[in-house]
Amino acid sequence: MSEKQTFNLSSILPPEQIFILPGTPSKTDIINQLSQAVCQGEEGLDCMDIFTQILKREESLSTTLDTGLSIPHARLEDLTRFKAAMAILKNPAQDLSKPKAQIKVMFLFLSPGTQAFFQQHLQILAALAEKFNTDFIEELLACQTPAEAAQKIAKN
Repeated sequence: MSEKQTFNLSSILPPEQIFILPGTPSKTDIINQLSQAVCQGEEGLDCMDIFTQILKREESLSTTLDTGLSIPHARLEDLTRFKAAMAILKNPAQDLSKPKAQIKVMFLFLSPGTQAFFQQHLQILAALAEKFNTDFIEELLACQTPAEAAQKIAKN
């Protein structure tokens, strides 16, 4: 068996793409906000199209894990690099397609759709599932600023 590679999540998630959300937004509202965030400054990305793609995928197969992490994502043929945004929810959101699941952190990412990036796409999913365990999510929920959350993510 080969040595396991871990993807550096900080390389695709700058602090300005981390949001600490008050109130109790819906899953749809969070996906909309994060979709707009990943589109900012990226010419050629259609925010509404990305939002629609991700929402459609989430409706057919939710990416919310039992830990409270939701990982909506899409692969886009015209994208040349990974893009991500994350929301930390001070009050959990309900995942209506998984009634017992609560969303505490949502990590939305976009991947280039070409085969050359597929292995890294899988590494991102694996890194998220490994790093964002229940204890780590609780650490993120205690963060007061996006910069503090970014530091926690950067630590190994």
